[in-house]
Amino acid sequence: MNASRHPLSRWAFGLGLVTAPITCGLFVLAACIGASASGWGYALGGVLLSLGLLTKPWRTRRGLARAGLGLIVAVAAVRLTVADGPRVHTERMPAPGTRYMNRLVDERDGTLVAAHALLLARRLPASDTAGFIPALESAFDRLAREEGPVATPAIATWLGLQSPESFDTVVITPEHPSPDTAVVMLHGFTGNFTVYCWQMARAARAISARTVCPSVGPRGDWWTADGARTLEQTLAWLKGQGIRRVYLGGLSNGAVGAHVLSSRVAQAGMELRGLVLISGAERRASTPAVPVLFVQGTRDTMMPARIARDVAARLGRRATWFEVDSGHFAFLDRHAACEEAITTWLLRQEGRASR
Repeated sequence: MNASRHPLSRWAFGLGLVTAPITCGLFVLAACIGASASGWGYALGGVLLSLGLLTKPWRTRRGLARAGLGLIVAVAAVRLTVADGPRVHTERMPAPGTRYMNRLVDERDGTLVAAHALLLARRLPASDTAGFIPALESAFDRLAREEGPVATPAIATWLGLQSPESFDTVVITPEHPSPDTAVVMLHGFTGNFTVYCWQMARAARAISARTVCPSVGPRGDWWTADGARTLEQTLAWLKGQGIRRVYLGGLSNGAVGAHVLSSRVAQAGMELRGLVLISGAERRASTPAVPVLFVQGTRDTMMPARIARDVAARLGRRATWFEVDSGHFAFLDRHAACEEAITTWLLRQEGRASR
Protein backbone atom coordinates (compact mmCIF):
# COMPACT_ATOMS: atom_id res chain seq x y z
CA MET A 1 0.00 0.00 0.00
CA ASN A 2 1.20 3.51 -0.79
CA ALA A 3 2.39 5.04 2.49
CA SER A 4 0.81 8.36 1.59
CA ARG A 5 -2.59 6.68 1.35
CA HIS A 6 -2.28 4.78 4.61
CA PRO A 7 -4.95 5.86 7.19
CA LEU A 8 -2.21 6.65 9.70
CA SER A 9 -0.49 8.87 7.14
CA ARG A 10 -3.70 10.79 6.48
CA TRP A 11 -4.28 11.15 10.21
CA ALA A 12 -0.74 12.50 10.70
CA PHE A 13 -1.20 14.99 7.85
CA GLY A 14 -4.49 16.20 9.36
CA LEU A 15 -2.86 16.61 12.75
CA GLY A 16 -0.06 18.58 11.11
CA LEU A 17 -2.58 20.97 9.58
CA VAL A 18 -3.83 21.69 13.10
CA THR A 19 -0.48 21.97 14.85
CA ALA A 20 1.45 23.88 12.18
CA PRO A 21 -0.22 27.29 12.72
CA ILE A 22 0.13 26.90 16.49
CA THR A 23 3.79 25.90 16.46
CA CYS A 24 4.72 28.52 13.86
CA GLY A 25 2.93 31.12 15.96
CA LEU A 26 4.88 30.00 19.03
CA PHE A 27 8.14 30.21 17.06
CA VAL A 28 7.37 33.78 16.02
CA LEU A 29 6.31 34.59 19.59
CA ALA A 30 9.62 33.21 20.92
CA ALA A 31 11.46 35.56 18.57
CA CYS A 32 9.33 38.55 19.57
CA ILE A 33 9.79 38.13 23.34
CA GLY A 34 13.40 36.94 23.36
CA ALA A 35 12.56 33.52 24.73
CA SER A 36 14.70 31.47 27.09
CA ALA A 37 16.82 28.58 25.80
CA SER A 38 14.12 26.11 26.82
CA GLY A 39 11.46 28.27 25.19
CA TRP A 40 13.39 28.17 21.91
CA GLY A 41 13.82 24.42 22.32
CA TYR A 42 10.10 23.85 22.69
CA ALA A 43 9.34 26.19 19.77
CA LEU A 44 11.85 24.56 17.42
CA GLY A 45 10.74 21.09 18.45
CA GLY A 46 7.13 22.01 17.71
CA VAL A 47 8.01 23.34 14.24
CA LEU A 48 10.00 20.20 13.39
CA LEU A 49 7.18 17.99 14.61
CA SER A 50 4.61 19.86 12.52
CA LEU A 51 6.83 19.78 9.42
CA GLY A 52 7.28 16.07 9.91
CA LEU A 53 3.54 15.52 10.08
CA LEU A 54 2.99 17.53 6.89
CA THR A 55 5.82 16.06 4.81
CA LYS A 56 4.68 13.40 2.31
CA PRO A 57 7.67 11.05 1.98
CA TRP A 58 7.14 8.65 4.88
CA ARG A 59 10.81 8.35 5.86
CA THR A 60 11.33 12.12 5.88
CA ARG A 61 8.09 12.59 7.80
CA ARG A 62 9.07 10.06 10.40
CA GLY A 63 12.55 11.51 10.80
CA LEU A 64 11.41 15.11 11.24
CA ALA A 65 8.56 14.15 13.56
CA ARG A 66 10.87 12.07 15.73
CA ALA A 67 13.46 14.84 15.85
CA GLY A 68 10.85 17.41 16.88
CA LEU A 69 9.24 15.20 19.48
CA GLY A 70 12.65 14.15 20.78
CA LEU A 71 13.72 17.78 21.20
CA ILE A 72 10.53 18.62 23.12
CA VAL A 73 10.98 15.61 25.40
CA ALA A 74 14.67 16.40 25.92
CA VAL A 75 13.97 20.02 26.92
CA ALA A 76 11.22 18.91 29.30
CA ALA A 77 13.50 16.25 30.83
CA VAL A 78 16.32 18.73 31.39
CA ARG A 79 14.02 21.25 33.05
CA LEU A 80 12.44 18.58 35.25
CA THR A 81 15.93 17.59 36.37
CA VAL A 82 17.63 20.95 36.93
CA ALA A 83 14.91 23.63 37.37
CA ASP A 84 14.87 23.39 41.14
CA GLY A 85 17.64 23.28 43.67
CA PRO A 86 18.66 23.63 47.30
CA ARG A 87 19.03 27.44 47.14
CA VAL A 88 15.96 28.43 45.11
CA HIS A 89 13.40 25.74 45.79
CA THR A 90 9.66 25.53 45.13
CA GLU A 91 7.84 23.43 47.68
CA ARG A 92 4.21 22.45 48.07
CA MET A 93 2.74 23.16 51.51
CA PRO A 94 1.51 22.31 54.08
CA ALA A 95 2.13 18.67 53.11
CA PRO A 96 5.68 18.25 51.77
CA GLY A 97 6.10 17.65 48.06
CA THR A 98 6.54 19.38 44.73
CA ARG A 99 4.55 19.98 41.57
CA TYR A 100 6.78 18.97 38.70
CA MET A 101 4.67 20.95 36.23
CA ASN A 102 6.15 24.12 37.77
CA ARG A 103 9.55 23.13 36.34
CA LEU A 104 8.48 22.56 32.74
CA VAL A 105 8.32 26.15 31.44
CA ASP A 106 10.74 29.00 32.10
CA GLU A 107 9.04 31.79 34.05
CA ARG A 108 10.55 34.33 31.65
CA ASP A 109 8.58 33.02 28.67
CA GLY A 110 5.11 32.98 30.16
CA THR A 111 5.58 36.24 32.03
CA LEU A 112 6.80 38.18 29.00
CA VAL A 113 3.98 36.83 26.83
CA ALA A 114 1.45 37.92 29.47
CA ALA A 115 3.12 41.30 29.89
CA HIS A 116 3.05 42.03 26.16
CA ALA A 117 -0.60 40.91 26.00
CA LEU A 118 -1.59 43.19 28.89
CA LEU A 119 0.14 46.15 27.29
CA LEU A 120 -1.41 45.51 23.87
CA ALA A 121 -4.85 45.21 25.49
CA ARG A 122 -4.18 48.43 27.43
CA ARG A 123 -4.98 46.72 30.71
CA LEU A 124 -2.11 48.51 32.45
CA PRO A 125 -1.80 52.31 32.79
CA ALA A 126 0.76 53.79 30.40
CA SER A 127 2.14 56.00 33.17
CA ASP A 128 3.07 52.94 35.20
CA THR A 129 4.52 50.81 32.42
CA ALA A 130 7.21 52.98 30.85
CA GLY A 131 10.19 50.65 30.64
CA PHE A 132 8.18 47.74 32.08
CA ILE A 133 9.17 45.14 29.46
CA PRO A 134 12.92 45.98 29.47
CA ALA A 135 12.86 45.90 33.28
CA LEU A 136 11.27 42.45 33.24
CA GLU A 137 13.80 41.19 30.71
CA SER A 138 16.65 42.55 32.79
CA ALA A 139 15.29 40.91 35.95
CA PHE A 140 15.06 37.51 34.28
CA ASP A 141 18.55 37.91 32.82
CA ARG A 142 19.94 38.58 36.31
CA LEU A 143 18.01 35.66 37.79
CA ALA A 144 19.28 33.27 35.11
CA ARG A 145 22.89 34.40 35.55
CA GLU A 146 22.86 33.93 39.32
CA GLU A 147 20.59 30.93 39.77
CA GLY A 148 20.24 29.14 36.41
CA PRO A 149 16.91 27.45 35.62
CA VAL A 150 14.31 27.77 38.39
CA ALA A 151 10.75 26.54 38.87
CA THR A 152 7.79 28.92 38.96
CA PRO A 153 4.55 28.73 40.98
CA ALA A 154 2.82 30.70 38.19
CA ILE A 155 1.95 27.55 36.23
CA ALA A 156 0.00 25.88 39.04
CA THR A 157 -1.49 29.25 39.98
CA TRP A 158 -3.05 29.86 36.58
CA LEU A 159 -4.30 26.28 36.51
CA GLY A 160 -6.28 27.10 39.68
CA LEU A 161 -4.38 24.67 41.91
CA GLN A 162 -3.53 26.99 44.83
CA SER A 163 -5.51 26.52 48.04
CA PRO A 164 -4.74 26.70 51.79
CA GLU A 165 -4.63 22.89 51.77
CA SER A 166 -2.12 22.71 48.92
CA PHE A 167 -0.12 25.71 47.74
CA ASP A 168 3.26 26.33 46.15
CA THR A 169 5.89 28.27 48.06
CA VAL A 170 9.22 29.59 46.83
CA VAL A 171 11.88 29.05 49.51
CA ILE A 172 15.21 30.81 48.98
CA THR A 173 17.97 29.93 51.42
CA PRO A 174 21.18 31.99 51.78
CA GLU A 175 24.58 30.34 52.01
CA HIS A 176 24.71 30.62 55.82
CA PRO A 177 21.06 30.89 56.94
CA SER A 178 20.03 32.30 60.27
CA PRO A 179 18.56 29.55 62.46
CA ASP A 180 15.61 31.63 63.62
CA THR A 181 14.85 34.49 61.17
CA ALA A 182 12.87 34.58 57.91
CA VAL A 183 11.33 37.09 55.53
CA VAL A 184 7.85 36.17 54.29
CA MET A 185 6.80 37.95 51.11
CA LEU A 186 3.23 37.99 49.80
CA HIS A 187 2.79 38.33 46.05
CA GLY A 188 0.51 40.68 44.17
CA PHE A 189 -2.06 40.51 41.39
CA THR A 190 -1.41 37.90 38.61
CA GLY A 191 0.19 35.47 41.06
CA ASN A 192 3.44 34.39 42.62
CA PHE A 193 6.63 34.80 40.56
CA THR A 194 10.04 33.47 41.52
CA VAL A 195 11.77 36.56 40.10
CA TYR A 196 10.10 38.89 42.65
CA CYS A 197 10.81 36.50 45.52
CA TRP A 198 14.43 36.31 44.42
CA GLN A 199 14.75 40.11 44.39
CA MET A 200 13.49 40.24 47.98
CA ALA A 201 15.88 37.42 48.89
CA ARG A 202 18.83 39.47 47.61
CA ALA A 203 18.04 42.02 50.31
CA ALA A 204 17.18 39.44 52.98
CA ARG A 205 20.51 37.64 52.66
CA ALA A 206 22.16 40.70 54.27
CA ILE A 207 20.69 39.47 57.55
CA SER A 208 21.12 35.77 56.59
CA ALA A 209 17.34 35.29 56.55
CA ARG A 210 15.70 32.76 54.31
CA THR A 211 12.95 34.18 52.10
CA VAL A 212 9.62 32.38 51.84
CA CYS A 213 6.98 33.37 49.26
CA PRO A 214 3.66 31.45 49.40
CA SER A 215 0.98 31.45 46.69
CA VAL A 216 -2.68 32.37 47.14
CA GLY A 217 -3.92 32.63 43.54
CA PRO A 218 -3.85 34.99 40.57
CA ARG A 219 -5.80 37.76 42.31
CA GLY A 220 -3.35 38.11 45.18
CA ASP A 221 -6.32 38.56 47.54
CA TRP A 222 -4.56 37.87 50.83
CA TRP A 223 -7.26 39.61 52.86
CA THR A 224 -9.73 36.79 52.14
CA ALA A 225 -10.22 33.73 54.36
CA ASP A 226 -8.12 31.63 51.98
CA GLY A 227 -5.34 34.22 52.01
CA ALA A 228 -5.25 34.37 55.81
CA ARG A 229 -5.27 30.60 56.08
CA THR A 230 -2.44 30.29 53.55
CA LEU A 231 -0.31 32.70 55.56
CA GLU A 232 -1.11 30.80 58.76
CA GLN A 233 -0.03 27.53 57.16
CA THR A 234 3.20 29.18 55.96
CA LEU A 235 3.96 30.48 59.44
CA ALA A 236 3.24 27.07 60.96
CA TRP A 237 5.70 25.49 58.51
CA LEU A 238 8.34 28.08 59.40
CA LYS A 239 7.81 27.49 63.09
CA GLY A 240 8.37 23.80 62.50
CA GLN A 241 11.69 24.74 60.85
CA GLY A 242 12.80 26.56 64.02
CA ILE A 243 11.96 30.09 62.80
CA ARG A 244 10.91 32.42 65.62
CA ARG A 245 11.42 35.90 64.14
CA VAL A 246 9.66 37.07 60.99
CA TYR A 247 9.72 40.12 58.75
CA LEU A 248 6.48 40.23 56.76
CA GLY A 249 6.54 41.89 53.37
CA GLY A 250 4.40 42.20 50.29
CA LEU A 251 4.22 43.61 46.80
CA SER A 252 1.16 45.54 45.56
CA ASN A 253 -1.87 43.46 46.66
CA GLY A 254 0.58 41.48 48.75
CA ALA A 255 1.60 44.67 50.57
CA VAL A 256 -2.05 45.30 51.38
CA GLY A 257 -2.31 41.70 52.58
CA ALA A 258 0.81 41.97 54.73
CA HIS A 259 -0.55 45.16 56.30
CA VAL A 260 -3.98 43.64 57.01
CA LEU A 261 -2.66 40.27 58.24
CA SER A 262 0.31 41.49 60.28
CA SER A 263 -1.29 40.38 63.58
CA ARG A 264 -1.30 36.75 62.36
CA VAL A 265 2.43 36.45 63.02
CA ALA A 266 2.02 36.97 66.77
CA GLN A 267 -1.02 34.71 66.77
CA ALA A 268 1.21 31.99 65.32
CA GLY A 269 3.50 32.36 68.33
CA MET A 270 6.28 34.18 66.47
CA GLU A 271 7.86 37.60 66.80
CA LEU A 272 7.02 40.11 64.08
CA ARG A 273 10.14 42.21 63.56
CA GLY A 274 8.70 44.59 60.97
CA LEU A 275 6.78 45.08 57.73
CA VAL A 276 8.12 45.79 54.23
CA LEU A 277 5.31 47.25 52.10
CA ILE A 278 6.25 47.63 48.44
CA SER A 279 3.91 49.59 46.16
CA GLY A 280 0.89 49.19 48.41
CA ALA A 281 -0.71 49.70 51.82
CA GLU A 282 -4.20 49.62 53.32
CA ARG A 283 -5.46 52.90 54.74
CA ARG A 284 -8.17 51.19 56.85
CA ALA A 285 -5.91 48.56 58.42
CA SER A 286 -4.99 48.82 62.09
CA THR A 287 -1.70 50.53 62.89
CA PRO A 288 0.98 47.88 63.52
CA ALA A 289 3.18 48.33 66.59
CA VAL A 290 6.34 47.43 64.67
CA PRO A 291 8.67 49.34 62.33
CA VAL A 292 7.40 49.59 58.76
CA LEU A 293 9.37 50.28 55.58
CA PHE A 294 7.39 51.81 52.70
CA VAL A 295 8.89 51.42 49.21
CA GLN A 296 6.89 53.44 46.75
CA GLY A 297 6.96 54.82 43.22
CA THR A 298 6.13 58.52 43.02
CA ARG A 299 4.09 58.09 39.83
CA ASP A 300 2.20 54.97 40.93
CA THR A 301 -1.43 55.24 39.78
CA MET A 302 -2.43 51.64 40.58
CA MET A 303 -1.54 51.96 44.28
CA PRO A 304 -1.16 55.74 44.70
CA ALA A 305 1.66 56.94 46.94
CA ARG A 306 -0.74 59.16 48.90
CA ILE A 307 -2.33 56.06 50.49
CA ALA A 308 0.99 54.80 51.80
CA ARG A 309 1.93 58.34 52.91
CA ASP A 310 -1.25 58.55 55.01
CA VAL A 311 -0.43 55.25 56.70
CA ALA A 312 3.17 56.33 57.26
CA ALA A 313 2.01 59.59 58.83
CA ARG A 314 -0.08 57.64 61.36
CA LEU A 315 2.90 55.47 62.25
CA GLY A 316 5.16 58.42 62.95
CA ARG A 317 8.69 57.42 63.92
CA ARG A 318 7.99 53.74 63.31
CA ALA A 319 7.71 54.45 59.58
CA THR A 320 10.61 54.61 57.13
CA TRP A 321 9.72 56.14 53.78
CA PHE A 322 11.60 55.35 50.56
CA GLU A 323 10.36 56.78 47.29
CA VAL A 324 11.74 56.52 43.75
CA ASP A 325 10.82 58.23 40.50
CA SER A 326 8.81 55.38 39.02
CA GLY A 327 5.30 53.96 38.66
CA HIS A 328 3.73 50.84 40.12
CA PHE A 329 6.59 48.60 38.98
CA ALA A 330 9.30 50.42 40.91
CA PHE A 331 10.57 47.13 42.39
CA LEU A 332 11.49 46.11 38.83
CA ASP A 333 12.68 49.24 37.06
CA ARG A 334 14.41 50.70 40.14
CA HIS A 335 15.46 47.34 41.52
CA ALA A 336 18.95 48.32 42.68
CA ALA A 337 17.73 51.32 44.70
CA CYS A 338 14.81 49.37 46.17
CA GLU A 339 16.95 46.38 47.13
CA GLU A 340 19.50 48.68 48.77
CA ALA A 341 16.76 50.46 50.74
CA ILE A 342 15.35 47.16 51.99
CA THR A 343 18.83 45.84 52.84
CA THR A 344 19.71 48.99 54.80
CA TRP A 345 16.42 48.90 56.70
CA LEU A 346 16.74 45.20 57.59
CA LEU A 347 20.29 45.71 58.84
CA ARG A 348 19.11 48.66 60.94
CA GLN A 349 16.36 46.56 62.53
CA GLU A 350 18.77 43.75 63.31
CA GLY A 351 21.22 46.27 64.77
CA ARG A 352 18.53 47.55 67.10
CA ALA A 353 17.59 43.98 68.04
CA SER A 354 21.17 43.17 69.06
CA ARG A 355 21.43 46.06 71.51
